[in-house]
Amino acid sequence: MKRWAVAVLFTVAGAWAGAAQASTATSDITDMWWNPNESGWGVNVIQQSGTAFVTFFVYDQGGIPIWYSSAITFQGTDTNGSLVWTGPLIATTGPWFGGPFPPANVTRRTAGSVKFTLVDLNDAILQYSVDGVAVTKAIERQTWGSENYTGSYLGGYSVTATNCSPSYLNGVQEVVGALSVTQSGSNVTMTANTGSTSCTFSGAYAQAGKYGQVQGSYACGDGTGGTFTASEMMPSINGFTAYVTGQNQYCQWSGTLGGITRAP
Repeated sequence: MKRWAVAVLFTVAGAWAGAAQASTATSDITDMWWNPNESGWGVNVIQQSGTAFVTFFVYDQGGIPIWYSSAITFQGTDTNGSLVWTGPLIATTGPWFGGPFPPANVTRRTAGSVKFTLVDLNDAILQYSVDGVAVTKAIERQTWGSENYTGSYLGGYSVTATNCSPSYLNGVQEVVGALSVTQSGSNVTMTANTGSTSCTFSGAYAQAGKYGQVQGSYACGDGTGGTFTASEMMPSINGFTAYVTGQNQYCQWSGTLGGITRAP
């Protein structure tokens, strides 16, 4: 049981740094969102807890840039299991940016509504209306660069094991340890050591917006091994968090992992 738990730890830890949810209720939709077939417009989304502030960069009928925004709130899941946020669409005007900015000269009016449906982690449907004109767009996270997780961490994981054989392995497994991550391009290798055993996780890294993902396989010194997927990977100056799922010869498992950067 302990050896299996260690294997899972390294899977999570080395795999990626982003499983943690950005709010207490949902996966984080904070990102730059666009339709790659319609480069030139998009929406910025900043999520704080169950509310996300959306700003649109779009154009009016004359091709002139126009400003819309919305504070959308989390509504739960729809019949397809997708996460849904809704809110009023606000049209705003104000003083010229190059002069004084009297707040009294800002006007705001409710011009329509916004619905943001997270189809999967990296894809969404944006529906909004402006003065009776309805728009529906398929959008995705816009990627500007790839993160690199190379470093040394001290972390831990908590996963739930199911469908185990032997059955006594079912349940919550939690471990802490030292993690070493090496990333070269799209190749990621993670090695975890606890003193009693070591595990190595290797996989291909992909970036989508602010999130990373690793898919691959792992093997431990005690013979435990299998496949894993780490998603919602995201680093910070202090370390990383992640969500992982996997399968070994004993169990299916899923959970979260976090690691802090070790002091030099």
